[in-house]
Amino acid sequence: MADNVTKRKPRLFYLDWVRGLSAILIVITHFNNPYLVEHPIFANSPFGIYIGSLGVSQFLIISGAALMYSHEDAEKLDLKKFYWKRCKSIFPMFWIAFIIANVYLFLRQGGIVAAQAPKYSVLLSVIGMDGYLSNAGIPTFYTLGEWFLGFILLFYAVFPLLRYGVKRHPWITGIIIAVLYMLTVVLRPNLHGMPSDILLTTRLPELAFGMYFVRFIKKVPHVVGAAAVVLLAVQQFTDILKGNVAVTLVGVVFFLFLVWISQWFDHQPIRVVIGSLSKYSYAIFLVHHQVIMQVYTIVNPSSLGMSNAYLLFAADMLIIVVLSWVLLRVTNATVAYVSRMFQKVEK
Repeated sequence: MADNVTKRKPRLFYLDWVRGLSAILIVITHFNNPYLVEHPIFANSPFGIYIGSLGVSQFLIISGAALMYSHEDAEKLDLKKFYWKRCKSIFPMFWIAFIIANVYLFLRQGGIVAAQAPKYSVLLSVIGMDGYLSNAGIPTFYTLGEWFLGFILLFYAVFPLLRYGVKRHPWITGIIIAVLYMLTVVLRPNLHGMPSDILLTTRLPELAFGMYFVRFIKKVPHVVGAAAVVLLAVQQFTDILKGNVAVTLVGVVFFLFLVWISQWFDHQPIRVVIGSLSKYSYAIFLVHHQVIMQVYTIVNPSSLGMSNAYLLFAADMLIIVVLSWVLLRVTNATVAYVSRMFQKVEK
């Protein structure tokens, strides 16, 4: 039976927990870099990897886990429904944020379009691939969304195949993913200068791990949680893992740690806050970088002491949260308005 009719599954706290914390890690990343590299707030390289890489790794794992949790029960995935739902969840908010940000920048820069890109490349922004492809040196009108947005679209494209493999042939699928990963790490293919850490084959283990976790593991035993603490501590003090391998393994271990400790934070006040962070995480992801960049045109980062840096971070977070709240509501209202245009009305 196709998943035309599915029961709504209960929310899992750890999914919101990891997604919410990941959003905070990404905001910290762009608050620190490149502005406060010499004296970052919180940390810039936890467990020997870039804090942005840690945040993205958690986002990828939780993306795989959340999609698998939502679609694992149906015997057959309704592709039309799946892709339509993904498009509605991604594109309207991205388009609205992109338009608003570019209108603001156009006015702020005195009516000048700063991007030096051919006009036709705006199509890359329409399909959400501008940030991703800009990493290959392709001129685009990239404004927000980072490379991560384009990467997630690639993940959505292959998810039905991954889902089939994880459900029907988990061992074979796992081996294929591992081989593709090792070949990418060892051979380091040069695809128009695209960084290896944003290639699909490099990040497949994280995406797939989230799917396998939801499908087969489900909970983190205390012994595994304790082992995760030990492994993270060893990596923190020895920096034994390097490069993409470090990002992958540390990301997986840190995810297990976060899921393990989530049981002690699963209380109503925290659930409300984490639920809100999770709900607005995509909006936060879209607006945060431009907010931080614009704030740093007003504030000189070199003159910030540590206490003022933390105060500025709190101020940035306040602005980001408010704009994310507004963006979500504007998006919902716009989608509802446009939907009414195509409703069949009986005369």
